[in-house]
Amino acid sequence: MEYNEIIIDENTMQIEEQQTVEDEHEDEHVSYNEVQNNKNDVPTNSSEPTNAVDENLDVSDVDSDQACPICMEQWTSSGEHRLCCLRCGHLFGHSCILRWLQHSCNSTNRRCPQCNKKASVKHIRMLYAKKLTALDTAEYDKLKKELLSVSAEKNRIQMELSQYDIRLKVFDQQMASMKKRISELESQQLEIDIHVNQNTSSPSTRKFHLERSIEICKEGGCRVLDFNPWHNILAISQKSTNMLFNGYGIRKIDCEYFHLRQFIFLHTHAIRDVTFHSTQQMLLLSVGFDKCAKLMDIQNNMTVHTFQTEHPLWSCCWSGDNPHTFLTGAQNGSITQFDIRQTSGAVSVLDGHGDRSPVVSMATVPPNPDSGISRGGFIACRFHTCYAYEIKDNIYLPKQVFLEGPFVSVRYDERNHHYLISSRPNARQPHARHVVCTIEKNLSNEEVIMCNAVHTFQAGSSQHLLSRPCYLYAENDTLVAAHIESSSNISLWGTASGRQLHSLPVSDAVMDLCSFEVNNYLFLATLSAKRLRLYNYGQLT
Repeated sequence: MEYNEIIIDENTMQIEEQQTVEDEHEDEHVSYNEVQNNKNDVPTNSSEPTNAVDENLDVSDVDSDQACPICMEQWTSSGEHRLCCLRCGHLFGHSCILRWLQHSCNSTNRRCPQCNKKASVKHIRMLYAKKLTALDTAEYDKLKKELLSVSAEKNRIQMELSQYDIRLKVFDQQMASMKKRISELESQQLEIDIHVNQNTSSPSTRKFHLERSIEICKEGGCRVLDFNPWHNILAISQKSTNMLFNGYGIRKIDCEYFHLRQFIFLHTHAIRDVTFHSTQQMLLLSVGFDKCAKLMDIQNNMTVHTFQTEHPLWSCCWSGDNPHTFLTGAQNGSITQFDIRQTSGAVSVLDGHGDRSPVVSMATVPPNPDSGISRGGFIACRFHTCYAYEIKDNIYLPKQVFLEGPFVSVRYDERNHHYLISSRPNARQPHARHVVCTIEKNLSNEEVIMCNAVHTFQAGSSQHLLSRPCYLYAENDTLVAAHIESSSNISLWGTASGRQLHSLPVSDAVMDLCSFEVNNYLFLATLSAKRLRLYNYGQLT
């Protein structure tokens, strides 16, 4: 009979019976001498000897794994010494293992002679194979695993490379636009200098003077303010001075006579942002660390509605595309959209695009066909990233503004369609920066915008507080006012000349700034933790 090689996978030889876990350190072991003694007791068959070997098989090729470990002779494919195994998986000649279990072992302690695990006659299983050959696939499996790992790394690198290609194209477009802008500014610089020097009523010849200093709260706790142009009222956040109502609220300031008016209790924790509605004259939005956004009627001094969120809130703004929509920025980097007509809850939640730092500042962006946010929306700064959001199909699409952080504030200039984005010093930039920029369309990809810096005003070497700058509109110029921590002053720069025009010394840290006009007079309001200071620029012509 001709013997054919049959490769049996290890899995086909497993026994589908549940194997009990045995203690591998038992004291009872089978000695090697017992195995050798049983070797001579194995019965043979005259017609089919148990140690028969195929005539065509070279004995030198016989591996120890192809012989019975009891008698050290090859097993056969039939007869008494045919191939079999125990449930532990070890192979034997049938007559040898049968004799071993019946005669060589104690009836109460029958075990496999190879691994010493418990065994019995009923555990013997016949295997139908003429020759066993085990292929060593360890190297193949190792190489296959390495190939999968290399393929995954290759895919990751290709994805990163495609992202870098997109960013490179955006940077190239921004560079070309900036070069064009620089050329235009250089051509206009001479005319601007002549205009500034000849115009005697220009902002550079006029100075701010301190009109009034008002103590808001002796204990501190003031943080933000906003101006209502219809009723000439400043709304200032402050800590409650009433022991019965421990929390925070809004103090109203009459800007015609500079009188303190009512205090309205609103939040149980610190207020982080307030903003008036652009068209509904008496509607004020406030957010705080108590996870609440509140709408307040500033005329009747009452809360219209309270919107609950899941995280402490840091900032808020009204949407530039829908007067009924407002947005809140949370401590975990998410932005929640609300509709004042839908008081049941939030409309949607926008994630932080991988940046889970707080949304420190937000600003309304009205529609502008020539802007990169043509349909209107808003812009939001987290500590590490800045995104502009434009409405499309009732969904806000994020468009990243590629500037360096960490960011502290963002403002929008409706007169010139400029953005004022402020940031702290970092490892590359040793000074705080206030960047006046435009956001323009990318003609090749509408999902990408280009940020072109018009001016970059260098502030102090440190900025620990999240102090917010502001715009001021003088006769022939738009000014930028910001607090400089390192020099304890307020600097004012002109966007027409790009130069610092004024410097106002301050004795305490300024948290927020706001400009307003009353009776054709321009004022700059600065708010510290305890005090409001009003600087008068003079009458506008």
